[in-house]
Amino acid sequence: MTSPESDQSLAFLAQHLDVGASSTEIADLVGKVCAEFDLVLAPIVGKRGVLALFTRSLHIAAKNHPWLSASEGGSGNSQVELDPAPLRGAIALQSPAEAAAGGVAVLQNFSELLGKLVGHALTERLLRTPWLTFMSGTPARDNKQ
Repeated sequence: MTSPESDQSLAFLAQHLDVGASSTEIADLVGKVCAEFDLVLAPIVGKRGVLALFTRSLHIAAKNHPWLSASEGGSGNSQVELDPAPLRGAIALQSPAEAAAGGVAVLQNFSELLGKLVGHALTERLLRTPWLTFMSGTPARDNKQ
């Protein structure tokens, strides 16, 4: 059985790699979705709660994408809110396929961890807007040469 997030993630990978999105474009989209996760969830679980979910999501994703460990460095005890900039930077340095796979892993882990905490139905409702951003974030292409 697959989760809606898994289906969305696979669709994201196919869509963005088919249109030839660059690593930077993928990084920007993943960063935007992370910021939306923070915006939606901070009033409910607090800034530190969002940061804890994000940090754990990165840690889990880094097992299959070791380069993500570089973006974990800034999430020490003194940090109180999510900063997607280190993640965007790490994603932008990868090939487009690896950037998409790593970014998807972080977002999917975040959603799954939240689902374990508050239930999948509530998670789906809470993250509907960020996931819509994620799925509709097709990079604009300038066809003029």
